[in-house]
Amino acid sequence: MAVTSKIGISSFTYCFACGYRSIFKPQHVMTPYDLIDKAVALGAAVVQFGDNMPLEVYSDEELEQIRIHAERCSIDLEAGMRKATAERLSDYIRITHKIGGRVLRVITDGIGFAPDLKVFCRIAASMIPQLEESGVILGIENHDRFSAREYAQMVETINHPQVGLTVDTVNSLSHEEPIDEVLKYMAPHCVCLHMKDYVIKRYNGGGGLKITGASLGTGRLDIRRCYEECRIESDKDFNIILESWMEPCETLDETLRIEDEWASIGVSYLKTIL
Repeated sequence: MAVTSKIGISSFTYCFACGYRSIFKPQHVMTPYDLIDKAVALGAAVVQFGDNMPLEVYSDEELEQIRIHAERCSIDLEAGMRKATAERLSDYIRITHKIGGRVLRVITDGIGFAPDLKVFCRIAASMIPQLEESGVILGIENHDRFSAREYAQMVETINHPQVGLTVDTVNSLSHEEPIDEVLKYMAPHCVCLHMKDYVIKRYNGGGGLKITGASLGTGRLDIRRCYEECRIESDKDFNIILESWMEPCETLDETLRIEDEWASIGVSYLKTIL
């Protein structure tokens, strides 16, 4: 059976609008409703709420209203969290189910919590009954501390069809791993694809290198290849979620305008590869 994918945006597509980047704080911080409306305006089909738009602050009644708004807009929802303690994982599986979500993207670490591979595998495995009951799929994201091989090892150790990987195209650069290494180990387990682009520039008078974001399709990433390898290697449906590493402009208004422009460029570009 062919793998199917939809294009989505994330609260990490709109870091500044969400008030996540402390250098600028908009007067009106983007809400889940705003993000859903943005997806509609951009022609995207999915919204993923990251940990910069935490859903645990909402009551069950409010989560239900978010789900209803998304359904009315024909937008699929996904959730995201970090700090994967057993208590938080259980809570977010419940939240994901409450908003009608299929995928819960997970970053293992958080403030005061950095489990080793074995500990995390034990915690995630203890969630299997709740995952089965709710129908939620866990998507563990590559993020700094572990190698791509270790993320694949997590999934292979837990060995359950509702536990896979969120493949981020840029995050593993912090682990000094190129996209070839990431795709080799992680693509076969892909349940979510975070697509963001980047450039590498010389700075400090040529005395160093700086890795920073680029609007999708203008940087170094072979975007089509990332999608195709995940599509070919994974036997799971996965959505392509646009994210951004945009740097701030001189003013808040300009920053928010360019951020929205990058979102539009990114979604339009993704439509050319699906």
